[in-house]
Amino acid sequence: MSLSPELSEIIDFLRAHAPFDCLAPEQLAQTARKIDIVYRRKGEVMLRIGETNVALAVIRRGAVEVHDKDERLVNRLAEGDSYGLPSLLTGKPVRHRVTLLEDGLIYLLPVADFHALRASNTGFDQYFVSTLEERLRHAAENAGGGQSNNEMMTTPVGKLSQRAPVMIAPQASIREAAKLMSKQGVSSLLVGGSEQMLGIVTDRDLRNRVLAADLDPAAPVTAIMTAEPASIDVERPVFEAFIIMANRGIHHLPLTRDGKPAGMITTRDLVSLQTQHPLYLVRQVQKQDSVESLQAITARMPRMFALLLSSGARPEDVSRMLSALTDAVTRRLLQLAEQQFGPSPMPWAWICFGSQARNEQGPHTDQDNGLILAREPNEREADYFESVAQFVCHGLNACGYVFCNGGIMAQNPMWRQPLDVWENYFRAWMREPTSNALMHASIFFDQRLVAGERGLFDSLQEHIFSLAPKLGIFLAILARHALSYDVPLGLFRRFVVEHKGEHRDMLDLKGAGAMPLTDLLRVHALANGIRAASCLQRIEALRMAGKLQPTDAAELTAAFRLVLRLRLQHQAEQLAAGHDADNWIKPSQLSRQDRDALRDAFLVIRQSQSALGNEYGVQ
Repeated sequence: MSLSPELSEIIDFLRAHAPFDCLAPEQLAQTARKIDIVYRRKGEVMLRIGETNVALAVIRRGAVEVHDKDERLVNRLAEGDSYGLPSLLTGKPVRHRVTLLEDGLIYLLPVADFHALRASNTGFDQYFVSTLEERLRHAAENAGGGQSNNEMMTTPVGKLSQRAPVMIAPQASIREAAKLMSKQGVSSLLVGGSEQMLGIVTDRDLRNRVLAADLDPAAPVTAIMTAEPASIDVERPVFEAFIIMANRGIHHLPLTRDGKPAGMITTRDLVSLQTQHPLYLVRQVQKQDSVESLQAITARMPRMFALLLSSGARPEDVSRMLSALTDAVTRRLLQLAEQQFGPSPMPWAWICFGSQARNEQGPHTDQDNGLILAREPNEREADYFESVAQFVCHGLNACGYVFCNGGIMAQNPMWRQPLDVWENYFRAWMREPTSNALMHASIFFDQRLVAGERGLFDSLQEHIFSLAPKLGIFLAILARHALSYDVPLGLFRRFVVEHKGEHRDMLDLKGAGAMPLTDLLRVHALANGIRAASCLQRIEALRMAGKLQPTDAAELTAAFRLVLRLRLQHQAEQLAAGHDADNWIKPSQLSRQDRDALRDAFLVIRQSQSALGNEYGVQ
């Protein structure tokens, strides 16, 4: 029997959100038929304290705030989230008021149907029980705090894995793999042995590559496995696993310890954390089907940025999250462009530059990007890539990543070129380091692949880092440029601030702190063949290579983190006050501890500049 468009829409929405994604197709269709749809205006109260809750509410569109009896904000929820769970699970009166922040469309599943679904589906039931326990613990620790966010940023991902990985030998058959999955009650297997992971097979592979393709179950499991899958070490934080899974669109991520298989996590393991965490936005991006819906996602970024900062996350992790969101939006726009203009006529690589490449973005940034083509395009192919680049760059601009004033974007034909042209660009900049070349060096030499053919990006990197260490004149001029920033410290370690104009009594944290650090570390990285783009990765690589003493590396790391933290906190305060984010702060408004720390950071930068000048004989 065919489904009505309305019912199909409900099914598609529920299928995309936990825990409804664990329901069988028949259960999902039955559940969708039970749903009541209500539309309410901004400001309407959806649940009142003391009343009886009669349905599970799932937000289809809009957002709500949850307050306790003392008017304290307990939570904010948005599309795909559910509310009213404690009272629904316990049968007791509602203890929190739920109010719409904006016009909303709500799906309501009657309480009897909700409990019937819990009784018939263990995965569905466990999700809600876990959520209740989590919320009770959260309330006990201090409602409205950011503990779950902080845990996600610091907890080793290995703590989420409750069992050893289930392995299967590469010579085993697909039938044996299916039986092993069923016996062990898992949705994935690692192919290989205890010392080596050759690939991964999931329940989706069985459906899509075996049943749908009518493949013989006697075929070897290697015929359907994903070879060399993405993985993560058990000691890395949970948020890194989230970024990998969100950006790659995968539901299973193998864990390793010292390079050997050690466990497995799934999206379900992250579900209770992700819906409360800003990184949830990264995963939501992949579900959007238009520039307008992507705009709605990025519009929530400032609020999520503030939430992440308040959780106590490290500043570099906050910046990495913002960069991950930019990456995700870019990838989704590229996918939408391909849907609109058709498949690419040749391999390509979309690369980013500057702060995005370094994973050091703030909440307000422009776009710096380019497109590497595998070869010289013909006229039709050139038109295709122009259309794609225009679509993506305009889409990014619409989503808040404004056009670069200098035109460093793939929509500019100059930065949409074959690999050999890109190589010629960098060769010319390094061999003839004009003032224009120095400007380009400060942007283009921090680069990272966002999407497309990695081989093209790696070839460009190989070209750059095979030349740069040999070109002493270029490095010396780059070093002189890195020394051109004046550290704003005068006699007696007093801050040197602006004396007039709109920035009176202020100093520029970006120009006085972030840029000098970034530039001097870039020189060291190019000189030593270090391909990492981020400042902290460059510091660590230089330390490991013996190019920085451990004490110097530690001081540079601390200085970088301090400057970044003060910048991000300042920008969060500006956004909260309804102002545009900038980098100008008044030292007099900092705490005494932060003022002293900032002085120390500026001294570290000055000393590092002096050491760089001595190394290259420049001032």
